[in-house]
Amino acid sequence: MDLRYFLKGMLLPPFTQILLLLFAFKIRHRATKTSWLVCLIAVFSLWVLSTPVVATYLARTLEQYPALSSRQIEDVQADAIVILAGSQNEYAPEFGEPVSGKEQLCRIRYGVFLQRKTGLPVLLSGGSVRGDEQRSLAETMAYDLEKGYGQKAGWLETNSRTTAENARYSYQILAAENKTAIMLVTSSSHMMRAKWSFEQVGFKVLPSPTNFTDQDSLNINSFMPSAKGLELSSEVIHEWLGYIAYRLLE
Repeated sequence: MDLRYFLKGMLLPPFTQILLLLFAFKIRHRATKTSWLVCLIAVFSLWVLSTPVVATYLARTLEQYPALSSRQIEDVQADAIVILAGSQNEYAPEFGEPVSGKEQLCRIRYGVFLQRKTGLPVLLSGGSVRGDEQRSLAETMAYDLEKGYGQKAGWLETNSRTTAENARYSYQILAAENKTAIMLVTSSSHMMRAKWSFEQVGFKVLPSPTNFTDQDSLNINSFMPSAKGLELSSEVIHEWLGYIAYRLLE
């Protein structure tokens, strides 16, 4: 799993730009013009991907499914709500145990909102991604769900390490109870890959996205490079690569 993450990291900024700069440095004597061109591409792409305006635009290319309307929630025809894990903070000394990270908390919060509106049971899906966490992501979500919102999950899926496994193992649990029509809760940027994965195993999916990209008005800062902008661009590229890989390996 560590090797997989390392290989993915090589395809994402800023690692790709670092590799380009190292390549430019290596060929600087025997191919000066090419070296300068590669260097320019590396610097320019890093600058562009770091600007909030570009990062936001890229993020919205993933947000193919709009937020559910009140009418859609009221008229929903589903058997269960599935909330996908994001990440957890292993080091949380103020709690004395792992707690959900920001993205995961957003998903939990919206899942609770939907559960209170619909009364549907909830399945939490997420295992130990790296294999060395103190507990599964689903167990941490269950902790935050109960301690933060006073609710308990109907099922925990604790074996998955990828989105495809989220879908497969969740189906094993819910299909056994004849619950294959679901409201799928995940971040808007992750929904395209998640919906495809869950439909592939047999679920009827109502996309229920949350955590949309902020729609800030354009200003001078929109064109200034920032660490936040680069992080968002990297996440978008990662998501597109994951989606394309899933489709190619179908």
